[in-house]
Amino acid sequence: MQLDYKAAQEILDKSSILYTKDEISKEVHKIAKAIEEEIKGDIPVFLSVMNGGLFFTSELLQNINSPFVLDYIHASRYGGETFGASHITWYRQPKAEDIKGKNVYIIDDILDEGHTLVEIARYLKSIGALSCKIVVLINKEIGKTKPIKADFVGLNAPNKFLFGCGMDIFGLYRQIPNICVYNK
Repeated sequence: MQLDYKAAQEILDKSSILYTKDEISKEVHKIAKAIEEEIKGDIPVFLSVMNGGLFFTSELLQNINSPFVLDYIHASRYGGETFGASHITWYRQPKAEDIKGKNVYIIDDILDEGHTLVEIARYLKSIGALSCKIVVLINKEIGKTKPIKADFVGLNAPNKFLFGCGMDIFGLYRQIPNICVYNK
């Protein structure tokens, strides 16, 4: 669904800030420090999950001084919807020779229901990843057990529609530095 300018502005008017840019940056620095400690002596592969993981990946990796390989993966259950579809659509997968025998860190904006991240980790292991660690900015508390758990989590959030810091609403507002809640 594509919105006109007025409808896009109404989204902001009906939203509130859940986490500020400063609160987010503080947590991102903590995650970067923990990962840096873990990867000493290794050159891991960091995979940004597109498009949502782009902003978080950028800030996170600017705070890691150890050598690493950066790549991306693009899979989605959402498309243009605000809720998950029943299947994964693959847009781009890394080459097996770039993953085989490597420790891989999958970086995404949010762990919602977890189905997309489960499929990404399954795929990476099937092409020979030595290990797969899940790194998310937000863990959404959905009130039920998820099929996967993140190894590194920045912040927890209620089961509301969130946007900003890479998360979009109808394809908009990924660039907002705060994490906002859409209050319909």
